[in-house]
Amino acid sequence: MKNGVLVQAATRGDGTTGEDITSNVRTIRAIPLKLHGENIPARLEVRGEVFLPQAGFEKINEEARRTGGKVFANPRNAAAGSLRQLDPRITAKRPLTFFCYGVGVLEGGELPASHSARLLQFKAWGLPVSDRVTLCHTPEEVLTYYRKVEEERPHLGFDIDGVVIKVDSLALQEQLGFVAARRAGPWPLSSRHRSR
Repeated sequence: MKNGVLVQAATRGDGTTGEDITSNVRTIRAIPLKLHGENIPARLEVRGEVFLPQAGFEKINEEARRTGGKVFANPRNAAAGSLRQLDPRITAKRPLTFFCYGVGVLEGGELPASHSARLLQFKAWGLPVSDRVTLCHTPEEVLTYYRKVEEERPHLGFDIDGVVIKVDSLALQEQLGFVAARRAGPWPLSSRHRSR
């Protein structure tokens, strides 16, 4: 985003270089083409996940079976394939959606000093953030939340692998460090649910 306007979108790629998918991302209704509100940075690289809800996945596969088209193995493959279409009109017909979860680059502006406050700021600008994000204060609260998500998982309407647990303080995240080779540090912990 430059001055709040979507100018480019890319896949995560190898962590340094991704595939340009701007034309296709512009067709996703959940992603604003322009942010609204105050204190929008001059340059903001938003990190997030494009996904396909289960109902949309089933609809796409029903249509593919009916017309002799490609049937996708799972919603993740369908979303990835949709983003890599050469024709954005095909992507536009698929009910993709998006959740923002972080920042890659920030220039010409400031963001709050905690992850949870940043997510609230993203929402205020019009970026979609999962309503399942929960701020926990103790390990016991984290475990309770994890169990709750595991129980609700079949009814979420979209596939998940598990729960990502992050340290809320960005200063503490910085102190704990980041391991680029793993694309993660000791502060974002991914806890996967059992396969279904």
